[in-house]
Amino acid sequence: MSETPTIRIRGIREGLLITLAEGDFADLLAALETELAAKADFLQGSRVTLEVGARPLDQAALSKVQRLLLPRQLELWAVLAEEEATREAARGLGLATRQTGSNRDLDGNVLAPAGEEHTPPPPPPTPPATLYLKETIRSGRSIYHEGSVLIVGDVNAGAEIIAGGDVIVWGRLRGLVHAGALGNTAAIICALELSPTQLRIADQIAVPPDNRRRQPLPEIAAIRQGQIVADPWRTTVHEPRRPGL
Repeated sequence: MSETPTIRIRGIREGLLITLAEGDFADLLAALETELAAKADFLQGSRVTLEVGARPLDQAALSKVQRLLLPRQLELWAVLAEEEATREAARGLGLATRQTGSNRDLDGNVLAPAGEEHTPPPPPPTPPATLYLKETIRSGRSIYHEGSVLIVGDVNAGAEIIAGGDVIVWGRLRGLVHAGALGNTAAIICALELSPTQLRIADQIAVPPDNRRRQPLPEIAAIRQGQIVADPWRTTVHEPRRPGL
């Protein structure tokens, strides 16, 4: 029985980095198509860097990746490869073979450190800032953000929030919410009233039960042991004690 092809998609400063693991190229393309379809709304409009390692790819193979990305409004602009033939094929399609500030030369070759005086690697990219909204998100509206989303107000049924990080709602959450949309399984969802039509964290999906509480309680949802679990969210702010009390 063959192993399931692995596709890794993560956000970087230049857009998205898609890494192809070992496996049959046709199977990897099928797995990539599935991943893109699941995250189409969140990923669309991004520039893509394709990392292929030592896998040799010609222009025809790279063109297949381009055709797969194009309908989803994704632009393949760079290919990171160890094989010179793959880099040559990428340059023939007008694609870059290195990233800004990377440890590769202009031809895409990995630069070896020159003793103890080598240039330190660039710092990791700054994570996206939290999107802060002080309003009610009404039915039919969609919010997409690579970082966390903080909403002071309600999220009505028929609205959707999709975030790469956490989703925190200081109000009633009744629409569709997806935290950790780029695969962050540590993301959380908090709301003063957590009653979504559908709740997602990374690749996990949960639908709330039909029996609603008469007195809604603030809750926090997170992935535990492979499934989404909601617990009471402690929101009480205690006043500091005065000296001498």
